[in-house]
Amino acid sequence: MFPELSGSESSLMLDTQRPIPWTYRFDWQTRQMRQGPDGRYLRTTTYAEYLEEIAKKLLNTRRFRYAIYSERIGVDFLSEIGRLKSGISLAVIRAQAEEALEAHSEIERAQVLDIQVQDKRILFSLELTGSRGSTRSEVDAWQR
Repeated sequence: MFPELSGSESSLMLDTQRPIPWTYRFDWQTRQMRQGPDGRYLRTTTYAEYLEEIAKKLLNTRRFRYAIYSERIGVDFLSEIGRLKSGISLAVIRAQAEEALEAHSEIERAQVLDIQVQDKRILFSLELTGSRGSTRSEVDAWQR
């Protein structure tokens, strides 16, 4: 009455790959979401772009500023920019950045390779390992 299927249960299941996560692209100079020629907001298209955009968002968000985020999201050093050389060490900035990045559910490992301080800006060179791949990126954080 019932058909007999050959093979294991796992081979019979459909290949349901998880879709690549996406987020909207943000222009950090104008502080607005990027738009395409048709006026629609642009989304990330690759996993590397997604990780880079998430890193930018996390490193440009002050901790405890938004009630929707947990206490692990964001960084504290943004209020210290401008008095960095006397107020806070680069080791503390590195630790805060790595902690904030690894708090995101998609990022498994974050490593700050280099930090450069220029005027009121901090330039990070990052290596990010997510659940679906890894990428190297440069992120610019500044005081607002």
